[in-house]
Amino acid sequence: MMDGAEAIGITPFGDANVAALDVAVAKGVPVVTLDSDLVASKRSIYVGTLSQPAGVKAAHTLLAMLPPPPGTVVIHGNADPTWVDGVNRTQGARQAFEEAGYTTVVRQATWSYEGEAEDVAWMKSQIETADPPAVGLIGLFDIAFRCAMAAEAAGKPDLPVVTFDFHPRTVDYMRQGRIKATHIQRQYYQGYFVPYVLHAIKNIGLQATREVLAQQMVDGSRFNLGLDVVTADKVDAYSDFLGIIDARP
Repeated sequence: MMDGAEAIGITPFGDANVAALDVAVAKGVPVVTLDSDLVASKRSIYVGTLSQPAGVKAAHTLLAMLPPPPGTVVIHGNADPTWVDGVNRTQGARQAFEEAGYTTVVRQATWSYEGEAEDVAWMKSQIETADPPAVGLIGLFDIAFRCAMAAEAAGKPDLPVVTFDFHPRTVDYMRQGRIKATHIQRQYYQGYFVPYVLHAIKNIGLQATREVLAQQMVDGSRFNLGLDVVTADKVDAYSDFLGIIDARP
């Protein structure tokens, strides 16, 4: 797949590509990861949202909606160590809630369509039995709308829910006022920007490229594109914006 490539931009999931990417780098081919990082590899630069701070930021969005502690926050997240970014986002959110005095319970997201019922049933049971009582839910990936489904199934549709990404079902729940806010990772800009980064590395070198990007680099190898926080009252305006840039899912 990589034979003859002059540069590689890749969204990895897990570490299966580490060896192949390291071979490419050894041959002088610049590698840039986007959306999900691969820190175990020798990639040159990561472009995207930083997972741990993103989890913290989303937690603070929900914290502003919660009653004072004690209370339990249900987190639809990731504990699978093979997906480091998912773990980091989940840990960032969990730590922010616990530092604020709340109890947390974490559901390992089940990605299959069939897993939807499992996710909803587990979160429903936590809402019904939480001690201290559940005060809110947060979903950290694109299937986060399942949090709203769980709150409804538990007979507590007014529990505040915040999510990630702009899945059509998330948008529907936002229009109903059931999801209060979502967090968008600017993936369009990740895809748009990475070819320019690769072109720069090929033409002016890695160090010069890092210097050009320095204002948004959080360290020597990570470019932070940040998040858009979209509240329910802005969902249609944000959807229109995505249409303007031709990035609507």
